[in-house]
Amino acid sequence: MTTASPLPHRPRGRRPAGAPSGRAALLTAATRAFAELGFERADLRSIAKAADVDTGLIRIHFGDKAALWLACLDAVTREAAPIMAVMTRLSAETDRPAYDRLREAIETFVAFGIAHPEVRQFVAQHAAEAPERAALLIDRLARPAYQSIRDLVQAGIDCGVVRTQHPALFFLLLSNSVHQPHSVPVLLNEIAPDIAPAEAPSLLARSIVATFLHSPTS
Repeated sequence: MTTASPLPHRPRGRRPAGAPSGRAALLTAATRAFAELGFERADLRSIAKAADVDTGLIRIHFGDKAALWLACLDAVTREAAPIMAVMTRLSAETDRPAYDRLREAIETFVAFGIAHPEVRQFVAQHAAEAPERAALLIDRLARPAYQSIRDLVQAGIDCGVVRTQHPALFFLLLSNSVHQPHSVPVLLNEIAPDIAPAEAPSLLARSIVATFLHSPTS
């Protein structure tokens, strides 16, 4: 009887065929760690382990922890760029009713938040952390995101479908409604098991539209 030969040991840091590059894997793992734990609690060894690379690769690609965080912020900003482009486009389509454009904006915003939980969690985590990191987050992500939808919200205020006093208030309320902790789907399933998990995203979007927008005829 023959025994199978043991699989050859693959040194950590050598990527299997088809796997993301070491840098890409580090960015993914680091973004998740920073989003869930914050800057101080996230440690480089755990990030490297999650990425299945040597810790030294962080120094090679990024230098130090602060530079890695900046790279993660850049990655998150790139992820958010397409939705900001959508908001800018909707703001410019002034021939369409503000209600219809805002409804589309909210539905798009909700879909993005569900598809990219690491972005919403990264923003929520670091907006209240060290002032220097919060300032970078605001300058590179939060403020551009607000500016992309500001004119559209103002149009909604002007015609009465949005009843907040300032576009920034609407933006923050909408962001907080969409950027929920990871535990929210679990909680929803516990308190309302009759809501199928697959239906929750569309129900959430419709609920936010109903809460935040008023019919122009009401």
